[in-house]
Amino acid sequence: MNIVIVLGNGFDLDLGWDTSYKSFYDKHKGWGMHKTDEDDLFQYVIKQTPGNWFDFERTLHEYALHRAEKPYPENESYKIDRDIHDYNTFKEQLARFITEGSKLPVKEDSHAYRLLEAYVGAKKRNIANLSTLFSIKLFSYNYTPLLSVIRRIEPSMKIGYIPVHGMVERNNIIFGFHDDPNIPKEYRSIQKSMDENYKSSDIVTKSLKADYLIFFGLSLGYIDGVYFKNLFEQISNLTNPQLINKHIVFITKDANTEINIKSNLLDMGINLQLLYNSNVVNFIYTDDEQEVKTEDNFNELMKHIYQ
Repeated sequence: MNIVIVLGNGFDLDLGWDTSYKSFYDKHKGWGMHKTDEDDLFQYVIKQTPGNWFDFERTLHEYALHRAEKPYPENESYKIDRDIHDYNTFKEQLARFITEGSKLPVKEDSHAYRLLEAYVGAKKRNIANLSTLFSIKLFSYNYTPLLSVIRRIEPSMKIGYIPVHGMVERNNIIFGFHDDPNIPKEYRSIQKSMDENYKSSDIVTKSLKADYLIFFGLSLGYIDGVYFKNLFEQISNLTNPQLINKHIVFITKDANTEINIKSNLLDMGINLQLLYNSNVVNFIYTDDEQEVKTEDNFNELMKHIYQ
């Protein structure tokens, strides 16, 4: 059996870390005092608050497209360098914020911690048995120091994971938006793929081979959807029986975030009816008021990982 686990920001929040973009904005409210009528990246970003700030990378993408439609006049071309400087400043501030937010104690009774324990247990068993019949991969789209938690669970054995966008402790976070040919060349350095730390993660290839796909705290929104559109298209295709019949589990906060995930899948162009009819799809809630409804499903999932 092959298992792929994919982590988004909701995993960190459930774990007890304060690392959301909303919190990033709330802790930097002083930025609002610097609003002016000037048309540049810094002003564009802070004017989007609070409506679009919580999708920070999307805001950067929208600004780059804005510059494609309304380029600076030749006598203001110096502002391009200022925009790139502001982007790098945001990136540095975000890294510092996440470093501080992930110093908070982890909740050992959380779904996030329990899932990580199951992952570590499965990796230990694989290493001990040299098993080739069972494979488990963990991909994280977060920048947080997850290795510190893994080492806390298993201090005597080296167990890693794939940090798709880097880690703050390695000072290699990848922050920006997806490839878009409509972006002016002067702003393409903000694209994730242009970062010198950007590497292949083979997440789609591994996911296509998986029997179980577990998404924890990943909204599959505007930026993340680029990574998974092709995956969901292929596993919804009834004409290719080798790629369907998967168990797909979304671990999310509550019924409202379930609706958001489904809506984001629809925005990708994914036919939910085909996805459901081609696979077994379940949602598990982490919210204290609703988790009792899905706790049995979560425990059953843990058994599949441990077995």
